[in-house]
Amino acid sequence: MTEKMAGQPELVSEFYDVFTHMFLRFWGENFHYGYWLSDEDDSSVDVATDRLTDVLIERLKLRPGQRMLDVGCGIGTPALRLAGTVEADITGVTINPGQAREATARAAAAGLSGRVRFEHADAMALPYPDASFDVAWAFESLLHMDRPRALAEMRRVLRPGGRLVIADTCQREPIRPEYQDVLDDAKAKFAIAELPSIDDYRALITGAGLELDEMLDVSAHTSRTLRLMGEGASEHRGALEEQFGDAARQLIEVLLHPISTLPEFGYLVATAHKTA
Repeated sequence: MTEKMAGQPELVSEFYDVFTHMFLRFWGENFHYGYWLSDEDDSSVDVATDRLTDVLIERLKLRPGQRMLDVGCGIGTPALRLAGTVEADITGVTINPGQAREATARAAAAGLSGRVRFEHADAMALPYPDASFDVAWAFESLLHMDRPRALAEMRRVLRPGGRLVIADTCQREPIRPEYQDVLDDAKAKFAIAELPSIDDYRALITGAGLELDEMLDVSAHTSRTLRLMGEGASEHRGALEEQFGDAARQLIEVLLHPISTLPEFGYLVATAHKTA
């Protein structure tokens, strides 16, 4: 299966020049979906996003003394939460230099600079030797990438037996034709690549030479995320558009469009490993 790129890495970096600051204003320090236990769960966004991080931490099984790679680390919040659970060496990479600087400052403020570091790097051409890491995760970062190429790079830098955990958006059903133009526009504005189905994802993982251990459809737990993002963006719309102008306006309009809450879109958590 081939996958079209949403754009060059520079375009993804430019997107986060704006959206990093928007996220911090209307969502929080976790730049990913939330995980709610049930429809009755009234957890805050901060609690729900930390809970999704914990879902990945549980599956990562990082042990003391091991080396971990965070592919697409954002401003480092999930990696720092992980670092608080185990004495391990953690490296995060992001295509956006500003995010790398912010994540580095946060690691220093937490007293974790000695074993947690963040670097500006392209995840599709990782600057590390083969078999450098024991485990890795890609936490909602592959949606911006050529997934086959990125998965091949992660496999390359993992040691034999190394574990990979992925959290990513997906399509549970084909998009209705009347929404296709809107979806294409949204993908362009958010620098998103293709949205694979869960079956597509299985093929992507095995096609990269990884062995799939678990594939979870957690859409029922994450489904309210985009609605809440839209509400938060709407609440802060005036200030965001004043600061970021038309770029903010276009992104907010995507979040507020009904397409963002269609049941065709879902969320998966996959665990795989590199065979010996």
